[in-house]
Amino acid sequence: MNFKTDIENRIKTDFGENSSEVFKILTAAVQKNDYLKTDRIIRCIVFLSERSIEKLKQSIETAILDPRDVLFWAEYTIRKELGTEKRVRDFNNNFDDADL
Repeated sequence: MNFKTDIENRIKTDFGENSSEVFKILTAAVQKNDYLKTDRIIRCIVFLSERSIEKLKQSIETAILDPRDVLFWAEYTIRKELGTEKRVRDFNNNFDDADL
């Protein structure tokens, strides 16, 4: 699978020498679960991984069960004082332009 340039760059930056393993894990997940094959979901998974392959795998498993969970966790923050959520990122955009 070919990933967008910003996704490839983020994986290489975040995972360094382990980036080839990350590409393999993501490619396998997308091949098995076609509905994960969106740039937005992949960006959310990578963002939530916090440079950890274990967290990457957990985020993939979550996305397989319900992709909306990774979208929410990556793009929204809870405003406890107001008891509401606020969108702070839009991963339809590349990583550099995702912050709102």
